[in-house]
Parts: sequence; structure tokens; C-alpha cells
Amino acid sequence: MVELSELDWIVQKTAELLADKVRDAPLTDQDVEMAFDAFARSRLEHLSDSFKSKQERTQARDFIIMKLRERTKQLNAEHWGKEE
Repeated sequence: MVELSELDWIVQKTAELLADKVRDAPLTDQDVEMAFDAFARSRLEHLSDSFKSKQERTQARDFIIMKLRERTKQLNAEHWGKEE
């Protein structure tokens, strides 16, 4: 079983990529996917033996994407005064 703290760490580190990118332009869902592919996907692969099922792995991926989208909205509001 993967600990929630491990997933939170992946979210935090992946969100750092988004925090750097938001300075250039408002973030989009494409930016979330790019950050996920650049950082989080490989970390999930390393944890793959910890998942009991494919469904659990999918839920972990969905959790990370959801948290990154929430962070994207916050970053856009902070830097651009709007939510995308």
C-alpha cells in the first residue's frame, strides 16, 4: 500500500515545476500533463510494486492529477488574478 504522504510528496515536487512555469504564462491542463509526465509518472513507476491492483495505481494517478489541477488554479489566481 502506498502511503498518502508519498503521493503528497510527488504532488509537491511536481507542483514546483508548475510554480516555475506560471511566471511565463497562465497554466493550462496541458501544463499539468507535461509536469506529470516530466516528474510524477516516473515516481509512480517506482512505486508500482506497492500498488495492490491496477485500480489502486489509477486512483493514485488521478489523485496526483487532481491535486496538481487544484494547485494550478491557485497559482494562476496568485500570478495572473484569474483561474483557468
